[in-house]
Amino acid sequence: MIRRRNYPRRRHLVEEVVLITGATSGIGAGLAIRFHARGAHVIITGRNLSRLNALAAEHPGMTPTIMDVVEPESVRRAMDKIAASNPHITTLINNAGIQRPLDFSSHVRPVIADIADEVATNFTGLVDVTSAALPLLHRAPYARVVHVSSGLGFVPLTGAPVYSATKAAVHSFTISLRHQLRHSNIGVVELIPPVVDTPLHRAMSAAPPMAMPLEKFLDRTMAGLDSGRDDIAIGLGRMSVIGSRLAPSILLKLINRDTH
Repeated sequence: MIRRRNYPRRRHLVEEVVLITGATSGIGAGLAIRFHARGAHVIITGRNLSRLNALAAEHPGMTPTIMDVVEPESVRRAMDKIAASNPHITTLINNAGIQRPLDFSSHVRPVIADIADEVATNFTGLVDVTSAALPLLHRAPYARVVHVSSGLGFVPLTGAPVYSATKAAVHSFTISLRHQLRHSNIGVVELIPPVVDTPLHRAMSAAPPMAMPLEKFLDRTMAGLDSGRDDIAIGLGRMSVIGSRLAPSILLKLINRDTH
């Protein structure tokens, strides 16, 4: 069943304040540009201030703020700064993420610091940012949290096992958070992308096969957010959700058919 939340149509009556993590490139930057074009006040965050400043310079009105989701103190400082200059947040988009290829069958042990950073960026940082943002979200008459998960959270890419596992954790956390906030002013949305052609795959020599163009993905994402759906599964992301229930072993082989 597709769940929908009555997200008000007359949103212009309330100042739209959109906070996006991991907004220096890819999906995060793309969503920042889309919301900015609609007249929202967009707060872009990330680890690289020069990239944030460059994006804000191209789109006057965006507010660049350093926030490293891996570091709780960085999250606290950023949220204090945001709270001091904004009455509320209406949309939080937890987008920060990294993907590393890891081979646990190799005689070379994966670097534990890389694993910890991937888990912290993709999952524990998401939880921390959400918790820190809730007071500002509660101040708005309506608000929503959008978690960017992945089709790989339903059927893993075995060459990126930690990434896939963190996205499965994001899916589970989203369900729990939605249940806990069900009587509040805050909706909880899970955005489930397919493979999208973004710098997330910078460790690869080329974009993955069947990667969706970023602009096409953004079109579908904005339409999904406007629809009020709690779950927005796009392209192969939707196939992963359905296939994980109906034919998980077949889909696992298809997704990993080029791995050895």
